Amino acid sequence: MASDHKHFNCSEEHEFQYVSSLYTNSDRVCDFLKESCKSGKINYSTHAEVYKLIKDELGLSKKAQ
Repeated sequence: MASDHKHFNCSEEHEFQYVSSLYTNSDRVCDFLKESCKSGKINYSTHAEVYKLIKDELGLSKKAQ
């Protein structure tokens, strides 16, 4: 299981797939992650920081597990 404290790696496609799969609107989240990587917004961010940014900017929470 991935740690929330592990840094999100913008160069790994599986990172986009994993994080976006945690949300019901996965396509929107995946697009947001890719744009955030391009702009440098989430470079060196932990997974926990990325989840908070998704919540703050997109208003989305992770699916119930």
